[in-house]
Amino acid sequence: MSYIGEVRRSAFESFGTAVTHVAVSVAVRGMRIVKAIARRRVIAHLGEFDDRMLRDIGLNRSDLRDAASGPIWRDPTSVLVVRAVEKRAARRPVRARVEAPVPASGALATLGAEEQAAVTLAPCAEGQGSAQACG
Repeated sequence: MSYIGEVRRSAFESFGTAVTHVAVSVAVRGMRIVKAIARRRVIAHLGEFDDRMLRDIGLNRSDLRDAASGPIWRDPTSVLVVRAVEKRAARRPVRARVEAPVPASGALATLGAEEQAAVTLAPCAEGQGSAQACG
């Protein structure tokens, strides 16, 4: 048998691989902790903003407190991002209802079937339609 092209593993090679994996995971976790501490400094800086400035970016003081209350190794910015997105999403349906124009009765022909049903059933939902029309 020929040994050309055959790779032999020594007993220490797997140990070296294990040590490398441990060192890399320790380094990655250390970097996460360093980043989390740096981001906590940013949260402290956000705490110096007034309420109007925080509201402009979609946050309030309780969001900052909640983000900073987690463990030191957890990134606090994920809490802030989730809170800002939730608040933005909660405002969207209200805007859509307020800004949506109600078409005139002659304009129903230009709407799709679902939109026509929504427009014709709107008085029933508000309690303003007749008993025959609302079925």
